[in-house]
Amino acid sequence: MTTIKNGYGFRVLLTFADESTKTQQHVGFTTKREANAFRDEVIGQLHTGIYIVYGKIRVEEFMIFWLEDIMRPRITDNTYTTYKGAIKNYIVPQIGKMYMSTLNQGYIRKLYNAVAEKYESVAKNARTIMKTSLEYAFNKNVLATNPAKGINLPKKIKKTEYRVLKIDEKKTLTLPQVLRLIEASKETPIHMQILFAVLMGLRRSEINGLKYSDVDYIHRTLRVERQLGNKPNSKAEDCAPKMLTKQEIKTKTPAGVRELPIPDYVFEAVLEERKTYEKNRRPKEFRDWNYPLTARRLRPLRGEMNCVCYLLDRAL
Repeated sequence: MTTIKNGYGFRVLLTFADESTKTQQHVGFTTKREANAFRDEVIGQLHTGIYIVYGKIRVEEFMIFWLEDIMRPRITDNTYTTYKGAIKNYIVPQIGKMYMSTLNQGYIRKLYNAVAEKYESVAKNARTIMKTSLEYAFNKNVLATNPAKGINLPKKIKKTEYRVLKIDEKKTLTLPQVLRLIEASKETPIHMQILFAVLMGLRRSEINGLKYSDVDYIHRTLRVERQLGNKPNSKAEDCAPKMLTKQEIKTKTPAGVRELPIPDYVFEAVLEERKTYEKNRRPKEFRDWNYPLTARRLRPLRGEMNCVCYLLDRAL
């Protein structure tokens, strides 16, 4: 115990496994009694392994590190983009300049309320990000506790039931509308995408990743086991030209690997598309990617939302 900066304080000498050392100073106590009490608390934290070594890390710095170094290798490109947007546009502007050690439940609750005022969906993402990132910080002794644990979103945001899909019937196409959409998509580059999406319920990225080898022509089934997207940490120079976002990646979850019966209408369309595919393989410039949706193109489709919107307007 010593006098430091017109008050009382003490220093802690930390020795790490690699024999490097770091000195941390705790000052600002007006009496020896206060300083001794906090020193005893620090000793207890050192014994239990919860002492915070790096207390001057700002939330913005930690969030960027957590997203880029810890999460990016583990998550899909779409999830990474979602997390990055929430952190950059909502979390950092609200609490980014704060030190991690000063975070508490009040600040986090205020963050959730502010985000929920704008977008409920982003508020849910922000809660997931905060709980996960601060749990990592707690496990790495950046925080003594996880202040995001137990903090719920504002009551006006209804809790989503686990594995329960809510369908807004107002945004759902009726059977006559589906038939008109399919008819309008004929002779367009996305006819097969429309069929797989509307009649078989596949995701766009899964549709783009389908190959003829996935089709069982005897039992008329389709095996879904991949999708097209951007692999985590991949760069444009590592891929063929214009193929960064068209790399083969795993399905969103292990349950995404599945075998589906092919409706007769879709099966007949696959056979017709295969004929076109085989015909287009003959020119030398044709690049054989073995994708049924790309028989008229040299590279797999990424998804043409403008064309979908046009067809919807035209059919409905």
